[in-house]
Amino acid sequence: MVRRPYPTYRDQTYPPTAAVWRALRELRAAPPGYASSGSRQKLFSSALEQSEQLFTAAASVGPASRPLVLFYGLSQAGRAIAACAPVPMDKCRLNGHGISATRMDQPDLGSVIIKDKGAAGTESFTQVAAMLGSRSLPEETRLADVWAAILEVNLWPLQSTTHPQLSISRETHQVDANTLQAMVSGLPGDLQKHSDPKDRERAVGAWLVDYPALNGYRFRSIGAIPDNGPESWDERQGTIGCRIVWDVEHGEEAAKQKFAEIAPWKGRSLTDSARVIHARFGGDDRQLHPLLGWWSVLFALSMLARYQPGQWTAQIDVNRSRDAVAIEYLLDSALAAVPELVLAAIDEITA
Repeated sequence: MVRRPYPTYRDQTYPPTAAVWRALRELRAAPPGYASSGSRQKLFSSALEQSEQLFTAAASVGPASRPLVLFYGLSQAGRAIAACAPVPMDKCRLNGHGISATRMDQPDLGSVIIKDKGAAGTESFTQVAAMLGSRSLPEETRLADVWAAILEVNLWPLQSTTHPQLSISRETHQVDANTLQAMVSGLPGDLQKHSDPKDRERAVGAWLVDYPALNGYRFRSIGAIPDNGPESWDERQGTIGCRIVWDVEHGEEAAKQKFAEIAPWKGRSLTDSARVIHARFGGDDRQLHPLLGWWSVLFALSMLARYQPGQWTAQIDVNRSRDAVAIEYLLDSALAAVPELVLAAIDEITA
């Protein structure tokens, strides 16, 4: 299938990257949270300065070395986030990566394995995950699976991706006062080829098993998959959607809380009623914070570029690698997406 890079309305909602960095620079004179004074203030300001310089440098280099600069730019931003966090001083200083990448010699980029180093809260990746209330990566996880969890690159997954990211939108009209109803979109269009409605429903249900955030749902109506209406069928992407329902107690407030539990992270440009979820990976069924998705993928790519330069050169060769353009797209997207997520994380951790 020929991929058609149609822009989305979401693309128009992103602020200019220069404005994001301007907002981050403004924080440095009066840092929020626990970074308001003393050594934490110095840590916050210097780490953000280094991060901005590294991201600026990353924009001027190609994919051969860009992941190295991007990852360390994000790592320094993580130090600024930690400086703000409501944790003891000895816990806010990040030491070590806290994450590893193995099987980097595989021809399939998606088969690279990412895993945290355990002992949650003792090194950078697990420390920041704990501060943001996010899951980590306690078991071996394929790079393709974490890549698929990143909102900004969901239209350009790696070739070996098996379960894409899904969109979930909370709907205001409910089955009754004690329900939560949502439209889940992004399921493979092939699922609608079952002519019998019950077979189609079983196929969709089997597919959704790998999305544990949805546990406990029921379909809005038997056999109505995909639902009628333009919101349930994306012809350009070849995907379908379906309405699902959860029973809740105590009405509207309980429904809002349930939706927040299903999809806790707003991420970039998402709202209280429209979010995304990813498939099960890495031994923890909770959702991964958007910033941690970028962190783990950029780490893996930086390790590949640093320690397997020959392999990396082959991966980014558009004449040989089917993942090359997806890599370019991710590295380009990181320049704008990551600084905005850093700003959002600082706001989140100091709210």
